[in-house]
Amino acid sequence: MRRIVGIVIVVLQLSISLVSAQPAQEANFHIEQKSGYKVLTVSKLWPGTNATRTYVLYPRGSQAPAGVKADLFIQVPVQRVVLYSTTYIPAIEAIGELDTVVGVDNTNYVYSPALRARIGAGKVVETTKNWMPDIERLIALKPDVIFNFGVGNEWDTFPKMQEAGLPVVLLGEWNEQDPVARAQWAVFIAAFFNKEARAQERVNAIAKAYNTLKRLAAGSASRPRVLVNGPFQGVWTVSGGQSYMARLIADAGGDYLWADNRESGGLNLSIEAVFERALRADVWLNPVYGAKRLADVRALDPRFSALPVLQKGQVWTNELRVSPGGSSDYFESAVMNPHLVLEDMIAMFHPDLLPGHNFIYYRKLNE
Repeated sequence: MRRIVGIVIVVLQLSISLVSAQPAQEANFHIEQKSGYKVLTVSKLWPGTNATRTYVLYPRGSQAPAGVKADLFIQVPVQRVVLYSTTYIPAIEAIGELDTVVGVDNTNYVYSPALRARIGAGKVVETTKNWMPDIERLIALKPDVIFNFGVGNEWDTFPKMQEAGLPVVLLGEWNEQDPVARAQWAVFIAAFFNKEARAQERVNAIAKAYNTLKRLAAGSASRPRVLVNGPFQGVWTVSGGQSYMARLIADAGGDYLWADNRESGGLNLSIEAVFERALRADVWLNPVYGAKRLADVRALDPRFSALPVLQKGQVWTNELRVSPGGSSDYFESAVMNPHLVLEDMIAMFHPDLLPGHNFIYYRKLNE
């Protein structure tokens, strides 16, 4: 654990952090430095909500500011953290604070070798039981903060935590459509450790790399048509035309087959409705989780054998990096590394632009 030298030094560090931690890309949160504390405001936590959350962070060992309204007051830097999404792991790992994590939603979903080692050593425990938060265990852990999210329905886990008086902070990074804005949430997490400047420096580098790659792809004369996902129990969910995935495909120089759609969420369609457009696809991404070869895709539906994209073998899955337990790093570190995802996509769509590219997340399915 870190040793706190004094409140004066901590406050000074907070001031320096906020001066240098300017957003590289606008995201749905705001950090404001006050006299001796900082205020974090979060908006657009999930689609269709106008609700906001306000969190006041004040130096450890001092008193919470009086006369200030907030949803939660938290002493920082935090020392005991629980995570309810694997997407938060890379942000904490990047600022060197993985040792503060004492609990995770589901240990099977963790890819990070360093965090898996802590789980194996009994230093990090699972905090969900029967698909619901284990309130007794969470209370016993005495966390300074529980990073969680909401989707706006009965599957939300945070209300029960709040009812128990647990310190829940909601993040809305998953609701960002811009890849760099989604990565910017690493700065929000870093604020709880007084390390915004360090996180912002990394995000700025990511934004620079992302925009350089985007310009590279924009210069390509061809734009392959891209199909995403596959059917499950008769329903084929594709990303909306204004979604995070649609943005990545466009920035990588691809033509998304639902680019004409104005939705930012998923579209639940029949197999027949998707199949009509799928006949025009040049590249197919993530047809089915766990696919090892093209035969696994054909097994989904006999009609798929007629798809030109499958006949040409241009089918890719984001499961190149998978832990021994089956957890994919794409659903962990990719959110905080959109430039690496974009690089993979450009190499798929325009291999001539990135010759010899070593893929990070995606791999091509073969016979």
